Amino acid sequence: MVTLNFEKRDKNLKGRQLRNKGIIPAVLYGKHLEESVCLQLPVHEAERFLQYNFIGSKVEIVIGKEKYMAVLKEATYTPGANKLEHLSFQALVAGEVTRSVARVIISGRERIREGVLIHMLDEITYSALPADFVDRVEVDVSQMKPGDVLTVEELDIAKNEKIELVTPPDSVVVTVTVPKVYTEDEETEAADVEEPALVSDKEED
Repeated sequence: MVTLNFEKRDKNLKGRQLRNKGIIPAVLYGKHLEESVCLQLPVHEAERFLQYNFIGSKVEIVIGKEKYMAVLKEATYTPGANKLEHLSFQALVAGEVTRSVARVIISGRERIREGVLIHMLDEITYSALPADFVDRVEVDVSQMKPGDVLTVEELDIAKNEKIELVTPPDSVVVTVTVPKVYTEDEETEAADVEEPALVSDKEED
């Protein structure tokens, strides 16, 4: 589990002011906290954290002498610019079942020689104790062929007795479509289709 050292943030400072100084605003919330804690983190540390962690990743948050086990719930980016704006964390309690998500990571797509791989599901939602959290599900598609369909219930996360799926087990994760093969007659027919003639206002009159 990654450890991040935060400082408490002045609530009076605007997010834009902080980001201009190379600081990312963040918040830690949870029903067991007396109130949400406004935090801040240097942008280079936040970006380095997000290189290897995802929504649903557990993290130890250190604020001075206080430590919290938490999960990353949201990372907000500037629309179009893709610049990190804000991080949100939910505080966890060791013995309490909590809902989280696992990111689906596809590998082996370059080995598919026939058909087109379609990635249908990016995240899988589940409930578990914090100790049993998973933040990623590796899916190897290198052996898939046209017509193959992989669903959530076929993944290891669905077979983990410590995890209760929220995403329906029959949800399609990835599929490989069968390539469309055109016959010579279909190609000729498509080429012979004429575009409709345009009718001017004068001709309509």
